[in-house]
Amino acid sequence: MGNKQVALIILLILLGSAAFVFFVAPPFRSIPSPTPKKIAVLTASDLQLASVDGIKAGLKELGYEEGKDIVIEVRNPKGDLDLTKKLASEIVASNPDLIVSVSTSASSAVKDANKDAKIPVVAVDVGNFAQLGVENIQYPGGFMTGVVVDNVSTAPKRMEILKTLVPKLKTIGSLANPKNVSYQQVIKVYEEAAGKLGLRVLWYDVAKQEDVPAAMQKLVRDGAGAFMTVNDAVISGNSSLIAPPLKQAKIPSIDFNVERGVSSGYLMVYGIPRFEVGKQGARIIDKVLKGADPGEIPIEFASALTFEINAKLANEIGLLIPESLRLQANKIYQE
Repeated sequence: MGNKQVALIILLILLGSAAFVFFVAPPFRSIPSPTPKKIAVLTASDLQLASVDGIKAGLKELGYEEGKDIVIEVRNPKGDLDLTKKLASEIVASNPDLIVSVSTSASSAVKDANKDAKIPVVAVDVGNFAQLGVENIQYPGGFMTGVVVDNVSTAPKRMEILKTLVPKLKTIGSLANPKNVSYQQVIKVYEEAAGKLGLRVLWYDVAKQEDVPAAMQKLVRDGAGAFMTVNDAVISGNSSLIAPPLKQAKIPSIDFNVERGVSSGYLMVYGIPRFEVGKQGARIIDKVLKGADPGEIPIEFASALTFEINAKLANEIGLLIPESLRLQANKIYQE
Protein backbone atom coordinates (compact mmCIF):
# COMPACT_ATOMS: atom_id res chain seq x y z
CA MET A 1 0.00 0.00 0.00
CA GLY A 2 1.44 3.36 -1.06
CA ASN A 3 1.99 6.37 1.18
CA LYS A 4 -0.83 8.23 -0.56
CA GLN A 5 -3.28 5.41 0.19
CA VAL A 6 -2.22 5.28 3.84
CA ALA A 7 -2.63 9.05 4.17
CA LEU A 8 -6.08 8.85 2.55
CA ILE A 9 -7.19 6.11 4.97
CA ILE A 10 -5.95 8.13 7.96
CA LEU A 11 -7.77 11.21 6.67
CA LEU A 12 -11.02 9.26 6.26
CA ILE A 13 -10.71 7.87 9.79
CA LEU A 14 -10.20 11.36 11.22
CA LEU A 15 -13.15 12.76 9.28
CA GLY A 16 -15.32 9.86 10.39
CA SER A 17 -14.34 10.40 14.04
CA ALA A 18 -15.09 14.08 13.79
CA ALA A 19 -18.50 13.38 12.28
CA PHE A 20 -19.27 10.87 15.02
CA VAL A 21 -18.40 13.37 17.74
CA PHE A 22 -20.41 16.15 16.14
CA PHE A 23 -23.54 14.28 15.04
CA VAL A 24 -23.75 11.06 17.04
CA ALA A 25 -22.14 11.89 20.36
CA PRO A 26 -23.28 15.43 21.34
CA PRO A 27 -22.27 14.88 24.99
CA PHE A 28 -18.67 15.29 23.84
CA ARG A 29 -19.45 18.82 22.68
CA SER A 30 -19.39 21.79 25.10
CA ILE A 31 -22.07 21.41 27.80
CA PRO A 32 -24.16 24.53 28.44
CA SER A 33 -23.97 25.99 31.95
CA PRO A 34 -26.90 25.08 34.22
CA THR A 35 -29.57 27.74 34.74
CA PRO A 36 -28.85 29.67 37.95
CA LYS A 37 -31.25 29.14 40.83
CA LYS A 38 -33.63 32.05 41.36
CA ILE A 39 -33.84 33.29 44.97
CA ALA A 40 -36.54 35.86 45.77
CA VAL A 41 -35.90 37.86 48.95
CA LEU A 42 -38.60 39.84 50.76
CA THR A 43 -37.65 42.18 53.62
CA ALA A 44 -39.90 44.33 55.82
CA SER A 45 -37.81 47.51 55.57
CA ASP A 46 -34.27 48.87 55.25
CA LEU A 47 -33.65 47.49 58.74
CA GLN A 48 -33.22 43.97 57.34
CA LEU A 49 -30.76 44.89 54.59
CA ALA A 50 -27.84 43.99 56.87
CA SER A 51 -29.28 40.46 57.06
CA VAL A 52 -29.50 40.37 53.25
CA ASP A 53 -25.83 41.39 53.04
CA GLY A 54 -25.01 38.59 55.45
CA ILE A 55 -26.96 36.09 53.34
CA LYS A 56 -25.04 37.11 50.21
CA ALA A 57 -21.70 36.97 52.03
CA GLY A 58 -22.53 33.57 53.50
CA LEU A 59 -23.54 32.12 50.14
CA LYS A 60 -20.35 33.46 48.58
CA GLU A 61 -18.30 31.74 51.28
CA LEU A 62 -20.16 28.53 50.47
CA GLY A 63 -19.06 28.78 46.84
CA TYR A 64 -22.10 30.35 45.18
CA GLU A 65 -21.47 32.96 42.49
CA GLU A 66 -24.21 35.49 41.82
CA GLY A 67 -25.25 35.51 38.19
CA LYS A 68 -23.73 32.08 37.59
CA ASP A 69 -25.06 29.75 40.30
CA ILE A 70 -27.78 31.95 41.79
CA VAL A 71 -29.77 35.06 40.97
CA ILE A 72 -30.95 37.05 44.00
CA GLU A 73 -33.84 39.50 43.66
CA VAL A 74 -34.59 41.65 46.72
CA ARG A 75 -37.98 43.28 47.32
CA ASN A 76 -38.17 45.95 50.04
CA PRO A 77 -41.57 47.45 51.00
CA LYS A 78 -39.83 49.93 53.34
CA GLY A 79 -42.17 49.34 56.27
CA ASP A 80 -45.45 49.37 54.31
CA LEU A 81 -47.38 46.32 55.57
CA ASP A 82 -49.94 46.41 52.75
CA LEU A 83 -47.16 46.57 50.18
CA THR A 84 -45.42 43.69 51.96
CA LYS A 85 -48.44 41.46 51.31
CA LYS A 86 -48.66 42.60 47.68
CA LEU A 87 -44.97 41.90 47.06
CA ALA A 88 -45.29 38.47 48.71
CA SER A 89 -48.06 37.54 46.26
CA GLU A 90 -46.00 38.78 43.32
CA ILE A 91 -42.99 36.76 44.46
CA VAL A 92 -45.02 33.56 44.74
CA ALA A 93 -46.56 34.18 41.30
CA SER A 94 -43.05 34.50 39.80
CA ASN A 95 -42.34 30.93 40.96
CA PRO A 96 -38.71 31.24 42.14
CA ASP A 97 -36.68 28.22 43.21
CA LEU A 98 -36.54 29.55 46.77
CA ILE A 99 -38.09 32.38 48.79
CA VAL A 100 -36.14 34.03 51.59
CA SER A 101 -38.29 36.14 53.92
CA VAL A 102 -36.45 38.48 56.28
CA SER A 103 -38.46 39.54 59.38
CA THR A 104 -41.63 38.22 60.99
CA SER A 105 -43.97 40.45 58.98
CA ALA A 106 -42.38 39.51 55.65
CA SER A 107 -42.47 35.82 56.61
CA SER A 108 -46.13 36.06 57.64
CA ALA A 109 -47.02 37.62 54.28
CA VAL A 110 -45.09 34.93 52.40
CA LYS A 111 -46.72 32.15 54.44
CA ASP A 112 -50.20 33.37 53.49
CA ALA A 113 -49.37 33.95 49.83
CA ASN A 114 -47.55 30.62 49.48
CA LYS A 115 -50.11 28.30 51.10
CA ASP A 116 -51.07 26.72 47.76
CA ALA A 117 -47.83 26.99 45.76
CA LYS A 118 -45.70 25.67 48.67
CA ILE A 119 -42.45 27.04 47.28
CA PRO A 120 -39.54 26.32 49.69
CA VAL A 121 -39.04 29.19 52.16
CA VAL A 122 -36.15 30.07 54.45
CA ALA A 123 -37.31 32.70 56.97
CA VAL A 124 -34.49 34.72 58.51
CA ASP A 125 -34.55 37.21 61.39
CA VAL A 126 -37.95 36.00 62.62
CA GLY A 127 -39.06 36.85 66.15
CA ASN A 128 -41.31 33.86 66.76
CA PHE A 129 -42.10 30.99 64.42
CA ALA A 130 -45.19 30.08 66.46
CA GLN A 131 -46.78 33.22 65.02
CA LEU A 132 -46.19 31.67 61.59
CA GLY A 133 -48.00 28.49 62.55
CA VAL A 134 -44.83 26.49 63.25
CA GLU A 135 -45.07 24.73 66.62
CA ASN A 136 -42.27 22.14 66.40
CA ILE A 137 -38.95 23.86 65.76
CA GLN A 138 -37.11 20.52 65.48
CA TYR A 139 -39.45 19.36 62.73
CA PRO A 140 -41.26 22.42 61.36
CA GLY A 141 -43.10 20.55 58.60
CA GLY A 142 -44.65 22.40 55.69
CA PHE A 143 -42.51 24.56 53.39
CA MET A 144 -40.72 26.85 55.86
CA THR A 145 -37.69 26.79 58.15
CA GLY A 146 -35.15 29.41 59.17
CA VAL A 147 -33.46 31.40 61.94
CA VAL A 148 -35.07 32.92 65.05
CA VAL A 149 -33.86 36.31 66.29
CA ASP A 150 -35.83 36.87 69.46
CA ASN A 151 -35.35 40.54 70.29
CA VAL A 152 -38.49 40.41 72.43
CA SER A 153 -37.06 37.86 74.85
CA THR A 154 -33.94 40.00 75.33
CA ALA A 155 -36.04 43.03 76.31
CA PRO A 156 -35.79 42.23 80.05
CA LYS A 157 -32.00 42.42 79.77
CA ARG A 158 -32.25 45.85 78.12
CA MET A 159 -34.50 47.00 80.95
CA GLU A 160 -32.00 45.66 83.47
CA ILE A 161 -29.24 47.65 81.75
CA LEU A 162 -31.31 50.84 82.00
CA LYS A 163 -32.03 50.14 85.66
CA THR A 164 -28.31 49.66 86.32
CA LEU A 165 -27.58 52.92 84.53
CA VAL A 166 -30.28 54.82 86.44
CA PRO A 167 -30.86 53.04 89.79
CA LYS A 168 -33.78 55.33 90.71
CA LEU A 169 -35.53 54.71 87.39
CA LYS A 170 -39.34 54.43 87.68
CA THR A 171 -40.72 54.65 84.12
CA ILE A 172 -39.64 53.55 80.65
CA GLY A 173 -41.24 55.06 77.56
CA SER A 174 -41.68 52.93 74.45
CA LEU A 175 -43.31 53.25 71.04
CA ALA A 176 -45.28 50.29 69.67
CA ASN A 177 -47.10 49.59 66.43
CA PRO A 178 -50.56 48.06 67.03
CA LYS A 179 -50.51 46.68 63.46
CA ASN A 180 -47.37 44.63 64.08
CA VAL A 181 -47.99 40.86 64.30
CA SER A 182 -45.96 40.74 67.53
CA TYR A 183 -47.72 43.67 69.21
CA GLN A 184 -49.49 41.70 71.96
CA GLN A 185 -46.45 39.57 72.68
CA VAL A 186 -44.26 42.67 72.99
CA ILE A 187 -46.66 44.32 75.44
CA LYS A 188 -46.86 41.17 77.55
CA VAL A 189 -43.09 40.58 77.77
CA TYR A 190 -42.26 44.23 78.46
CA GLU A 191 -44.92 44.54 81.16
CA GLU A 192 -43.81 41.36 82.92
CA ALA A 193 -40.15 42.39 82.85
CA ALA A 194 -40.97 45.88 84.10
CA GLY A 195 -43.01 44.49 86.99
CA LYS A 196 -40.09 42.36 88.17
CA LEU A 197 -37.82 45.40 88.18
CA GLY A 198 -40.33 47.71 89.88
CA LEU A 199 -40.78 49.75 86.70
CA ARG A 200 -43.76 51.00 84.70
CA VAL A 201 -43.88 51.13 80.90
CA LEU A 202 -45.44 54.16 79.24
CA TRP A 203 -46.81 53.06 75.85
CA TYR A 204 -47.28 55.29 72.80
CA ASP A 205 -48.85 53.74 69.69
CA VAL A 206 -47.42 54.64 66.28
CA ALA A 207 -48.78 52.97 63.14
CA LYS A 208 -46.97 55.20 60.62
CA GLN A 209 -44.14 57.70 60.40
CA GLU A 210 -46.46 60.66 60.81
CA ASP A 211 -47.45 59.40 64.29
CA VAL A 212 -43.91 59.47 65.66
CA PRO A 213 -43.28 63.22 66.37
CA ALA A 214 -46.48 63.65 68.40
CA ALA A 215 -45.81 60.43 70.33
CA MET A 216 -42.30 61.59 71.19
CA GLN A 217 -43.57 64.98 72.35
CA LYS A 218 -46.02 63.27 74.70
CA LEU A 219 -43.37 60.84 75.95
CA VAL A 220 -41.11 63.75 76.88
CA ARG A 221 -43.98 65.70 78.49
CA ASP A 222 -44.94 62.64 80.53
CA GLY A 223 -41.44 62.57 81.98
CA ALA A 224 -40.36 59.08 80.91
CA GLY A 225 -37.19 58.21 82.81
CA ALA A 226 -35.70 56.18 79.96
CA PHE A 227 -36.57 54.88 76.49
CA MET A 228 -36.55 51.44 74.84
CA THR A 229 -37.16 50.61 71.20
CA VAL A 230 -39.44 47.85 69.93
CA ASN A 231 -38.67 45.67 66.90
CA ASP A 232 -40.89 47.28 64.27
CA ALA A 233 -40.17 48.92 60.92
CA VAL A 234 -42.01 52.16 61.76
CA ILE A 235 -39.93 52.59 64.91
CA SER A 236 -36.60 51.28 63.65
CA GLY A 237 -36.87 53.27 60.44
CA ASN A 238 -37.50 56.60 62.16
CA SER A 239 -34.64 56.98 64.62
CA SER A 240 -34.02 60.48 63.21
CA LEU A 241 -37.41 61.48 64.68
CA ILE A 242 -36.88 59.62 67.96
CA ALA A 243 -33.27 60.07 69.07
CA PRO A 244 -32.98 63.90 68.89
CA PRO A 245 -35.90 64.60 71.31
CA LEU A 246 -34.42 62.04 73.71
CA LYS A 247 -31.04 63.73 73.61
CA GLN A 248 -32.58 67.17 74.10
CA ALA A 249 -34.58 65.95 77.10
CA LYS A 250 -31.54 64.03 78.42
CA ILE A 251 -33.46 60.75 78.44
CA PRO A 252 -31.20 57.66 78.29
CA SER A 253 -32.12 55.13 75.62
CA ILE A 254 -31.35 51.61 74.48
CA ASP A 255 -31.96 50.00 71.09
CA PHE A 256 -31.78 46.40 69.86
CA ASN A 257 -30.47 47.13 66.34
CA VAL A 258 -26.71 46.63 66.47
CA GLU A 259 -26.10 47.90 62.93
CA ARG A 260 -27.82 51.22 63.62
CA GLY A 261 -28.44 51.70 67.34
CA VAL A 262 -25.54 53.83 68.57
CA SER A 263 -24.92 55.43 65.17
CA SER A 264 -28.62 56.39 65.05
CA GLY A 265 -28.29 58.48 68.18
CA TYR A 266 -29.30 56.05 70.92
CA LEU A 267 -27.21 55.87 74.07
CA MET A 268 -26.82 52.07 74.08
CA VAL A 269 -27.61 49.02 71.99
CA TYR A 270 -28.06 45.40 73.05
CA GLY A 271 -28.98 42.88 70.39
CA ILE A 272 -27.94 40.39 67.75
CA PRO A 273 -25.91 41.54 64.71
CA ARG A 274 -28.14 41.02 61.68
CA PHE A 275 -25.22 40.43 59.33
CA GLU A 276 -24.27 37.33 61.32
CA VAL A 277 -27.90 36.20 61.29
CA GLY A 278 -27.85 36.44 57.50
CA LYS A 279 -24.72 34.29 57.30
CA GLN A 280 -26.37 31.73 59.56
CA GLY A 281 -29.39 31.74 57.26
CA ALA A 282 -27.14 31.20 54.23
CA ARG A 283 -26.13 27.80 55.57
CA ILE A 284 -29.78 26.75 55.68
CA ILE A 285 -30.39 28.21 52.21
CA ASP A 286 -27.50 26.08 50.94
CA LYS A 287 -29.19 22.92 52.26
CA VAL A 288 -32.50 23.78 50.58
CA LEU A 289 -30.84 24.63 47.25
CA LYS A 290 -29.20 21.22 47.38
CA GLY A 291 -32.58 19.53 47.70
CA ALA A 292 -33.30 19.34 51.42
CA ASP A 293 -36.94 19.68 52.50
CA PRO A 294 -37.39 22.87 54.60
CA GLY A 295 -40.00 21.08 56.69
CA GLU A 296 -37.35 18.61 57.83
CA ILE A 297 -34.64 21.18 58.68
CA PRO A 298 -34.69 22.25 62.37
CA ILE A 299 -35.18 25.96 63.02
CA GLU A 300 -32.05 27.58 64.46
CA PHE A 301 -31.63 30.30 67.09
CA ALA A 302 -29.31 33.27 66.65
CA SER A 303 -27.37 33.96 69.82
CA ALA A 304 -24.44 36.31 69.13
CA LEU A 305 -25.50 39.17 71.41
CA THR A 306 -23.62 42.49 71.35
CA PHE A 307 -23.68 45.37 73.84
CA GLU A 308 -22.41 48.83 72.84
CA ILE A 309 -22.34 52.21 74.62
CA ASN A 310 -22.03 55.75 73.29
CA ALA A 311 -19.89 57.29 76.04
CA LYS A 312 -19.73 60.61 74.20
CA LEU A 313 -23.53 60.93 74.28
CA ALA A 314 -23.55 59.91 77.95
CA ASN A 315 -21.25 62.82 78.74
CA GLU A 316 -23.40 65.22 76.71
CA ILE A 317 -26.57 64.35 78.64
CA GLY A 318 -24.77 64.27 81.99
CA LEU A 319 -24.79 60.52 82.69
CA LEU A 320 -22.00 58.52 84.27
CA ILE A 321 -21.72 54.98 82.86
CA PRO A 322 -21.22 52.56 85.79
CA GLU A 323 -18.10 50.42 85.67
CA SER A 324 -20.26 47.27 85.73
CA LEU A 325 -21.81 48.25 82.37
CA ARG A 326 -18.47 49.27 80.90
CA LEU A 327 -17.10 45.83 81.68
CA GLN A 328 -20.06 44.17 79.93
CA ALA A 329 -19.78 46.27 76.77
CA ASN A 330 -18.34 44.81 73.58
CA LYS A 331 -17.60 48.31 72.36
CA ILE A 332 -17.61 51.80 73.87
CA TYR A 333 -17.73 54.79 71.54
CA GLN A 334 -15.76 57.76 72.85
CA GLU A 335 -16.10 59.94 69.74
